[in-house]
Formats: sequence, C-alpha cells, structure tokens
Amino acid sequence: MIHQQSQSLASTAAESTGVEEAMTYAGLVYYEEKRAEDLVTFAVVKDLNALLEFIKKDCPHAERGQNILFRFKDYNGYIELKFDAPQKKPFTGWCIEPHMDSCKFLRCDVDKFGEANYPLPSTCLVSVYGSDDAVPTLHYSVPLDGVADPKTLFIHRSLRTLGLSLPAIPVNPRPLPVLRKREQGLDLVSIKKRVQQVLTKHQAVLSEAFSLSLSSIFNEMAGVGIVSNDSEKSYEAIIKSFKVGMSFMKSSSDLESYCVKFLNGLSKVGGPVALAAETICDEWTEASEGELLFDCLAKRTKNT
Repeated sequence: MIHQQSQSLASTAAESTGVEEAMTYAGLVYYEEKRAEDLVTFAVVKDLNALLEFIKKDCPHAERGQNILFRFKDYNGYIELKFDAPQKKPFTGWCIEPHMDSCKFLRCDVDKFGEANYPLPSTCLVSVYGSDDAVPTLHYSVPLDGVADPKTLFIHRSLRTLGLSLPAIPVNPRPLPVLRKREQGLDLVSIKKRVQQVLTKHQAVLSEAFSLSLSSIFNEMAGVGIVSNDSEKSYEAIIKSFKVGMSFMKSSSDLESYCVKFLNGLSKVGGPVALAAETICDEWTEASEGELLFDCLAKRTKNT
C-alpha cells in the first residue's frame, strides 16, 4: 500500500513538473527614441497582456517590435541574450550597447512580475547609435541561450535622416535660478510623496543605471550637497540621502532647486544615467501636476 502511494505521488510530481517545464513565456522588443539614440528594451513575462498594459501606461510612446513565445530549457534555469553572435548582415557604423554586462533572465525573477513588491517586468535595456556614415538599415540578430527551442531576436532600426546631437552640459553650471511662486494652497507633503513614488517606480532600472557609473554619480551628488563625502557609495545610500534632504525643504522653490541639483548631477554623468535623469524630470513634472517647474528649471540650467 505504501509502495503504491509512493508511486502515485511520484507520478503526480512528474506530471506537475512536466506542466511547469512546458509553460510558455513571452518576450517582446520595444523601442523609444531618446535624443541621439534609440533605447531598445527586451522584456520577458508569463502574461503578455499584462506586459502590454504596463507598456501602455509606463511607455505610452514606445514603438512595439518583435515578440516571441518560448520555453525555458531548464525549470530552474535562465535565458540569456547573446550580443556577440556572428552577423549575416552588415552593421558598419552602428553601436549596440547593452546596459548590463550579462543580459540574463532568471525564471524565478520573471515569475514574480505582478506581485506586490515586483511592479516591473524583467527587462534588458540596449542603447543603439548610428553614425552619419553607418549603413542605412540595422538588422542585428540576438540569439537566445537557455530556451528549449532555438530563438533569435532582431534589433531593426533605420538611420535617422536628421542629425541629432545631445545638448552640451556646462562643466561648471551657473547657480540655479530661484523662482518664487505662490505657496498658498500648495501641498508640499503630497508632492514630496509623489516625487518619491517616481523613484520607487523606476527602482530596478535606476539601480542598474547607477551601477554603471556609481563613482561618478557619487562625486556629482557630493559636489552639490546631496550626499556627504563620507556617505556609503551605493544606489540605496544616495537615494536615501536625497529623500532625507528633501524632507527639510519648506517651500516649493527650495524643493524645485533641490530636485534640479539632483537631476543635473545625474545629467553630467552622461550615458544611461543622463537618460534616466530626463525620464525622472518629465515624470516629476507630471506628478506635481505643474505645481513645480522641474522641467523648466532643468532646461534653463542646461542652457545657461
């Protein structure tokens, strides 16, 4: 009897494992124009509809690209994007730059999207640049390693006809202008909370971006007084110091200036960090419903 029960349990476990191993996942590529570059995002999820809804809300202007369905080769494994594969088509003049050294997606992490503490899908960000003399069209293949059946993604971009360049950011920007505005009826507590919510929303991507240039970011933050020189050099410590300092801002103009110091410090680092600053700036302006002028102040500082 015990032997039969053991056989039954083993059979049930095998069937369950087989179902889980056969589970189909979705991968989607989408594109966003970020000044002189295209930002390519590859996202992996179990529920494609949930991902499409996320993109609709978080990246309303994104251009949707290729999507695939796949299965993990191993239940406790991962898939990896291979950017060093031989190419069949020329890509002279193009730069394909992943934001991580290794673009791996652990199955256990992918499964968490949508849970209370995991509002963001698993993604890999890739910056794509084309020089003026680049081949007109990029069709770059990126095979997936760790999938049950061979799959290949393609980054497809065309060279922009208008030459775009990043605006120069002065090495020693002038002091931030102080704009005094009507304080009556302004709920600073609520606005500070919304400012923090934007940072929390992008926590995963920001942490990745900070890891690429952590020393430079720390030096910029120390230079404008966001962090002290003896603070810990980590993403968590920098963001915590920013939030603590923000709690002492007693007027809208003080809060504006403090936030723009933070944004300009990130902008001066360049690369993905500068793109993150641009995104945060736009979302802070929207979150404050126009009560604060993050965008105006940031542009004015860059152009001085």
